[in-house]
Amino acid sequence: MDLSAWFRPGIASALLLYSFAVFAGNISFGLSLTGTQLTITNTGDSTAFYPTSLSLLQDGRWLPLQPGAGQQRPAELAPGEHLELTWPDARPLAELPALLRLRPVMVRFFDQAGVGFGQISFFNPPPPARATLKAAYVHGQLRIIPPASGSAIRATWVLWPQEDGIEPIASPLRLANSQPPAFRFVWRGNMSPVYLATGGGLPEVLLLHETAQGYQLQRVAAGWAPGEQQRAAWLRASPLFYRLGSIAAVAALLLAIAALLRGRVKS
Repeated sequence: MDLSAWFRPGIASALLLYSFAVFAGNISFGLSLTGTQLTITNTGDSTAFYPTSLSLLQDGRWLPLQPGAGQQRPAELAPGEHLELTWPDARPLAELPALLRLRPVMVRFFDQAGVGFGQISFFNPPPPARATLKAAYVHGQLRIIPPASGSAIRATWVLWPQEDGIEPIASPLRLANSQPPAFRFVWRGNMSPVYLATGGGLPEVLLLHETAQGYQLQRVAAGWAPGEQQRAAWLRASPLFYRLGSIAAVAALLLAIAALLRGRVKS
């Protein structure tokens, strides 16, 4: 009996499922600042489209940076390529307000599907926060619980790269980088939890806490696992569907074995 006839459908099914897998590339950036020249290098393995960079202003607004003299903003930045922009503030660090001494900078870009992302970093990063706030995503919004009375945290800047996830690509493509300003909360007694909308992509959020020892940084995890927001809906199904699928797979295997045994008996 030719057993390959029984295996061919299984192999075909496996290949079909394999074809549904999405191998997302990696896009990340290396940054350097020399005087007023900011150099951004694509250190990932995939092309970033319409990259741009923004620096944080004292009032929380993000200022788009302009290309250097004689240069134009590229439509794409391939792995290993770099982009040069002009840093807007040439003052020495000692003359800058405390927030700007951290030199916060954001890089925004689109992937090949048209999904927008952002990366926030600091040229002078603050130390990790000793005292932290309870903060996490709840029903699609970031919830921050104010500190208890007597906390070392006096105020908090909330920074995030606006990421709307995959929903916008169902509409006519808009390749405009839109970034809301950062928010600053001064904590007082008996405050209610704070809720913020950071976009459907639920990105990682940075909390810059103002303390007597200066700024300290707390990171709030993204609402999705890395790359999960771009996975097909059936891959994000509830555990019930996974259990049902496993049961169906086992049942199909048992039926195939039973059919094979019947064939041997008849022969």
